[in-house]
Formats: sequence, structure tokens, C-alpha cells
Amino acid sequence: MSRHLPWAALVIVTLACCKGPQRTAASNTGGVADSATVDATTTAFHQSLRANDLEKFMSYVAEDVFFMPPGEPPIRGRDSMRKWTTSFLGQYRTSTLTLSDREVRVGDGWAVELGTFAWTLQPVAGGAAIVDRGNYMQLWKREGDGKWRFAREIYNSSVPPEPAAAK
Repeated sequence: MSRHLPWAALVIVTLACCKGPQRTAASNTGGVADSATVDATTTAFHQSLRANDLEKFMSYVAEDVFFMPPGEPPIRGRDSMRKWTTSFLGQYRTSTLTLSDREVRVGDGWAVELGTFAWTLQPVAGGAAIVDRGNYMQLWKREGDGKWRFAREIYNSSVPPEPAAAK
């Protein structure tokens, strides 16, 4: 039961944050100001990914982050996220990252961002760039210091997986 609690909480928070037709914040959280702050934060976060800036990227990551990349086990916690990101940047560098169809909903201390992406990755070892396209959903939370931090993400690829290499 306890291992399902985070999923239940994510669903509840997502539904609470996403109600209503407009991108707004709960009235007791600062309203439009929170929306603007979340937008600025998510923009800076994604820019750090475009710049391959590990330290700047990690400055936006919550201590209890839960990250679910496609084809891999979930990443739990900031230290594990740092290891994963360091390994990733050792293999690939972001050439471009384009986000579209973005929707950001801000609630009382939580924000949900979802959209589509096109991500061009250049292998560090050389070779042709890889272009991935897909969908993502991120959950952000406002922490005690007032800053918004990246807390949860799941993304998937719309590009078919490559066939396994022949042995």
C-alpha cells in the first residue's frame, strides 16, 4: 500500500492543479505572480538542459525528485538524479530542445507542466545526432524557501526504438 501512496498523491495533485480552463493559480497563492514565477523557473530549468549545465540544472531539482525516463528504471532522490544526469551528459550533449503545446497549471504550492518535445542529442563519442520526439509531464513544487523545484517527471518517446544490434 505505501508504495502506491506517491502515485495516488501525484494523481490527486495533478487533478487539483489542472482543474479549470485557464492557466491560473489558486487565489491564496499569489495568483498570476505564481504563474509568472513558475513559467520563469521552468524556462530557466529547460535552458540549463539546453546548455548542458549540470550544476544549474541540479539547482532546480527537489531533494525528493522522482524521475521516470523511458526504457529505464525510475530515478529516486536528488543524489540519484545527479548520478543519472552526469552519466547522461557523459554520453550525450543537447544540441537543441524545443518544447511545444506547453500547458502549465499552477495550484497551491504545486504546478504541472505538460507538452511535447523535440530533443536533438549529439553523442559525445561522435557520430550522427539523435533526434527524439515525445510527450512529457512535470510536477513542480514550491518549497519552504519559496523557490519552485522540479519534483516529478515522466516522459515518453514517440520515435520507435531502434532494433537491437545483431550479435
